[in-house]
Amino acid sequence: MIVRRVRQWAAVVLVLLLTACAPAPGVDQPTPLDDLIARLITGLAQGTLTDVPTNDPGADAELAEILAGMGEFHPAVTAGPPRETGTDRQVTLSWDWNLAGNSWSYQTVATLTPGETEAWQLRWGASIVHPQLTGLTRLVHGRTPAPRGMIRAANHDPLTALLPVTRIGIDKSRMDDDQTRDSATRLAQALDLDVDAYVERVMAAGDQAWVEAITLRGRGQNIPDAAYDIPGVLLQRDDMVLETVKGRAGGLIGTVGEATAELIEGSQGRIRAGDQVGLSGLQRRHDDTLRGVAGSTVRLVARESTEADVEPVELFTAAPVAGRDLTVSLDLPLQDKADEILAGVTTDAAVAVVRPSTGAVLALSSHSSDGQPLANFGRFPPGSTFKIASALALVRQGLGPDSPLDCPATITVEGRTFTNYSDFPTSRVGAMTLADAIATSCNTALIGQHASLSGIRLREAAISLGVGADHDVGFPAFYGEVPDPVDTVGLAAAIIGQGTVEASPMAMAGLAASVAAGHTVLPWLLSSNQPTPTGTPLTEDEADALQQMMAETVRSGTAQSLQGIVVGAKSGTAEYGTANPPDTHAWMIAWTDDDLAIAVLVTDATSGARDAAPIIRDLLS
Repeated sequence: MIVRRVRQWAAVVLVLLLTACAPAPGVDQPTPLDDLIARLITGLAQGTLTDVPTNDPGADAELAEILAGMGEFHPAVTAGPPRETGTDRQVTLSWDWNLAGNSWSYQTVATLTPGETEAWQLRWGASIVHPQLTGLTRLVHGRTPAPRGMIRAANHDPLTALLPVTRIGIDKSRMDDDQTRDSATRLAQALDLDVDAYVERVMAAGDQAWVEAITLRGRGQNIPDAAYDIPGVLLQRDDMVLETVKGRAGGLIGTVGEATAELIEGSQGRIRAGDQVGLSGLQRRHDDTLRGVAGSTVRLVARESTEADVEPVELFTAAPVAGRDLTVSLDLPLQDKADEILAGVTTDAAVAVVRPSTGAVLALSSHSSDGQPLANFGRFPPGSTFKIASALALVRQGLGPDSPLDCPATITVEGRTFTNYSDFPTSRVGAMTLADAIATSCNTALIGQHASLSGIRLREAAISLGVGADHDVGFPAFYGEVPDPVDTVGLAAAIIGQGTVEASPMAMAGLAASVAAGHTVLPWLLSSNQPTPTGTPLTEDEADALQQMMAETVRSGTAQSLQGIVVGAKSGTAEYGTANPPDTHAWMIAWTDDDLAIAVLVTDATSGARDAAPIIRDLLS
């Protein structure tokens, strides 16, 4: 009885399985021919026929040889419906190659025949890959670099150009390991490089490698004489896209060099090994514009496995498309003068110049020990230059330039004592107006108004002057941050540009430009990437009040040394660090009657009046 029931259950399971495997009514099922065609187009796209039955056991190796010269490029292959030709079937194959931005398309025909061990097999022939291929030829892809676009100043003078260089390195093929190590050491010493790092790189390279040590401008005139006497040293002359003036605009322009593995991987085939691409600065950010599209050629040439004399045939060509130039708003005479002045400063410093009428950045000069673009991307407490934003917040609370304030020697906020800067004249302690407080840069007078201010009011005032809101403007740009203070002490610090408030010189030049123009000015370098203000617009009365206060700073305050040179100004001394007394940075912002707004930062300096003002005077003289 039990056996009979088991047999019945088994029969039911079998019926269910057969029902599940049966074709759904009205649905065509893949045939062996369909399966072969699917495997064929997949294999051709991947460059292998290992999963495709053929009439030729050498077909897979022959396909690999035909495609080896195409490098990393792989086609997309699709198939049309099979056509009967007697007992065979013919399939039209459509080949589409994306050759780093250049499209090459054509069709071939594949013949499928009844197989001996399988229902169908491929009748192999080289013409399946391209109609003109034979048993003697293969495909080879060539790449023609596109001329790179140049970066130009506002007057269209080039900031970059294709210039001659000399590459210096060790040719390991000429020496044994002991000689190689000695030569690498001597070369690194002669060129003042990191000896251990270069020697390690040389020794890790292949036995036949040439390992570059450095690339120098020119045709060898800057190479130390000692380098020529080192065995294995090899010089290679080349041309590279470089700044026309080395170091101009302090890291803003950026560099061009051979593509890294990371850039190649993320380019979706647009960048190949050996390509010259932007590696930093504007060169990297706008690489797609500047690089252009490399040209491609595909030729039919003799296979290496044969000794046939075959005349190469060009099957496809796409001329390179030159990169487009990138024009920036820099004024070269002003930029070069700023660079020259900062070259004589012994500490890190930066200058930013903006045109108030348009927002165009005219100069961004960074004198930085680590090569960073401090002028446009530095993050520093702006110190008392930020008091212009605080003054705007107070004006919006009903104060004006003549409103009376008290300027005590010290002021305590929730247990924290604030003082004025070290050079503050004791004779000015006491009653004064808001304009006087800005002109003399009295910390305590401004902090004394903290009850009528807030983090939100400070930030809104700063944003109205172009500071504190982020903008994507096509180059590294820091427009400042004015975070909400965590407490009343933090608010007091923020009022005088300390605590968590930060800005770049470019942002503070924009603040000065906003006061001069009477509306929010956001600095821009590229006319195609001009930001849109998001803050509350300045009213005419607000702008007039700020202009009066900055003018008073020149007439009777901390910027008197700039009389006759600028119309309005504001100095700043920003404390940082934990030293006692604190270390300080020096600031000065100003605007002129000939449409210039300037911000100067000198790090680790005493005061804006003493250290930053002379740079503005020199720049405008």
